[in-house]
Amino acid sequence: MNLPVLSRIGRVSPGRLALVGLFVGLLVVAAALRFYDLPGQSVWYDEAIASSNVSGAFSEVVPNTRSRNSSPILYPLALWAVQKPGISTFSIRVLPATASVLTVAVMLFLLPRLGVNRWAAFLAALLTTLSVAAIYHAQDAREYSIDALLAVLLIAGLLWYLRDGKKVLLCAALFVAPLLQYGLVLFGVAVIGAAILLTPPPPPRLWGRQNGIRS
Repeated sequence: MNLPVLSRIGRVSPGRLALVGLFVGLLVVAAALRFYDLPGQSVWYDEAIASSNVSGAFSEVVPNTRSRNSSPILYPLALWAVQKPGISTFSIRVLPATASVLTVAVMLFLLPRLGVNRWAAFLAALLTTLSVAAIYHAQDAREYSIDALLAVLLIAGLLWYLRDGKKVLLCAALFVAPLLQYGLVLFGVAVIGAAILLTPPPPPRLWGRQNGIRS
């Protein structure tokens, strides 16, 4: 490690290091709760159907989803890719568990950088970490945990747009939303409405200056 990096580390206050350690510790707890005994419970009916729909060739994923599930196509495609090396209880459930951990990570490390109070973000992440429903869906081979992750990314994209005018994250999340869950379409509409209402109007310009006329 070079000297500039060491000097920057030395300037970090103990309070900030403690806060980072607290955030990392909570993320570890979230991961432990979601991945603990992940393949331990037997696959139940809905999980088996979701896995069976995408267990064949790639060309069969869309017809099977349309005829047996009628859900958006993005999650079945992702589940097909994960199951391609081999189908197991762990491979069926690993995507929701990972998405649930990433949801907590976004709350802890991204939202504060976009203007959310650190302790408010920590409280939201803590409640999500300990939520029984969140843990249950994280260990279930359905798309609900991934929906939660995308909802948080939509909020983060909105905050980034309102703060710095950056549209990349917001546009990407709005594009992915209807491909993942139909309910996220309504949430996306709400996010777009908030962006329209909260975006400050452009500063007024004098007609003479717009047309190059000097007073």
